[in-house]
Amino acid sequence: MDSLLPSLIGFLLALVLCNAGFSFGAALQNLSEKELAAALEAGDKRAGELLRQKERPGRFVRSLQLLTVLLGFLVGGVCLLPLTALLAKAAFRSGLPAARAVSAVPVYGLATILFAAFGTVLPKRLAERDPEKTARRALRLVHIFMAVLFVPEWIVRNLVNVVLRLCGINPEKSGENVTEEDIMSMVNEGHEQGVVESDEAKMITNIFRLNDKTAEDIMTQRKRVIALDAEMKLSDAVAFLLQENVHSRFPVYKEDIDHIIGILHLRDAISFAQTPSRRNKMLSELPGLLRDAHFVPDTRAVDVLFREMQYRKLQMVIVVDEYGQTDGVVSMEDILEEIVGNIADEYDRDEEEIRALPDGSWIMHGFTRLSDAEEASGIPFTEEELEDFDTLNGFLIAKLDHFPEDNERASIQAHGYLFQILKAENRMIKTVKVEWQED
Repeated sequence: MDSLLPSLIGFLLALVLCNAGFSFGAALQNLSEKELAAALEAGDKRAGELLRQKERPGRFVRSLQLLTVLLGFLVGGVCLLPLTALLAKAAFRSGLPAARAVSAVPVYGLATILFAAFGTVLPKRLAERDPEKTARRALRLVHIFMAVLFVPEWIVRNLVNVVLRLCGINPEKSGENVTEEDIMSMVNEGHEQGVVESDEAKMITNIFRLNDKTAEDIMTQRKRVIALDAEMKLSDAVAFLLQENVHSRFPVYKEDIDHIIGILHLRDAISFAQTPSRRNKMLSELPGLLRDAHFVPDTRAVDVLFREMQYRKLQMVIVVDEYGQTDGVVSMEDILEEIVGNIADEYDRDEEEIRALPDGSWIMHGFTRLSDAEEASGIPFTEEELEDFDTLNGFLIAKLDHFPEDNERASIQAHGYLFQILKAENRMIKTVKVEWQED
């Protein structure tokens, strides 16, 4: 029996090493980098070591793999042989055929179960409950086996790199790139299982769609841009801005909106107006009042525009077409709304673009997109119309063949529907009633 003691001690040591390695690995995956960084700033050196291991786990992972292989050889080839031999002798005396093979099955089977349960699965489950405490406890033992295995790990790593290079593979390049389709598949699966909320899934989807949209798709269109004349007096501008009470930044133009010379911030206007001598001066006569306007083409991808506005610390950009004329404006809020949905504040007017009436007709805003009008009411716009016109206003003006007069009440028939203009102002159709006409 004394001959079995070293084997049992070796088996237990191997189990402890395996337990430490796998518990440390599981804890490392669940550690918070933010909390470790905060602890490091507070002077916790061990937190710094854990942070380095989490940021670069490659050497630890390779050492753990090598340790697992070595422990397998050690336990199977050394520790379990005396016990197998002892059982084989007992089996041989009992007259069992193939005594050595029969005795090896329970010994190695039991060892496998013990290693799987107490060497891998259990330490992982325990480490997930308190990862930081587990990682700190196992760190010293991990340092020891990583130091002992430094040379074998270096040999294995370089040998693998040589083989990869011979196969034409760059070992420095990460193996698998996660694609957009992979992420969306995981999001959809998580949503179906209830792990990802509906709003969260929608936001992630919207983020990936940003690169499919351009500034033209999300901009406030030219006709809806509130801009100020550069010849307006500062006092009048402040009064107008306070009355408008919707935005805090306004483009300022000279002659017309195609010649924007800067952006006026409400805070700057109020600050300048504190000096009485400035109040009766025109906006263009006050150096330092207007901030530089940033211009972007209408084809600029929204994700690129977002990064550009972040880098330049811009809250508003002017969108221009291929002829250099003002097409509209895009604010940072417009981009964020593409991700999280409509952002309303206490000053936003609650105005529905499409409102269904009990009689089956609809009240629509003139700036309702044709695609939205089609989806809501079933109007069968042609592909050519959807390409030529962005809004209901543009479509109806083309059908009228003239700009509507203020308060004009014209009716237009198209695609089996009757469009009745309810409100027209400044050569634009503001509100229209849409109803289906029976044959």
